[in-house]
Amino acid sequence: MTPLNMAREGEKVRVLKISGGRGFVQHLTEMGLYPGVVIEVISDGRRGPFIIGVGGLRLGIGFGMAKSIFVEQLG
Repeated sequence: MTPLNMAREGEKVRVLKISGGRGFVQHLTEMGLYPGVVIEVISDGRRGPFIIGVGGLRLGIGFGMAKSIFVEQLG
């Protein structure tokens, strides 16, 4: 289990856990990020925002948010 901010562009990962307060977790859940969902790292935040693909959508999240989302690498 590693934080999402450690993932690289092009990787597909599964969300295992989200750390933070109830409001933070609820906000991410409403965006489609919750344990069990598979996401693709589109931009790893090294040259701008951290951008992920979730269910056909692209979401931009802050680096701090990415550090609070714990994932496992697929394949």
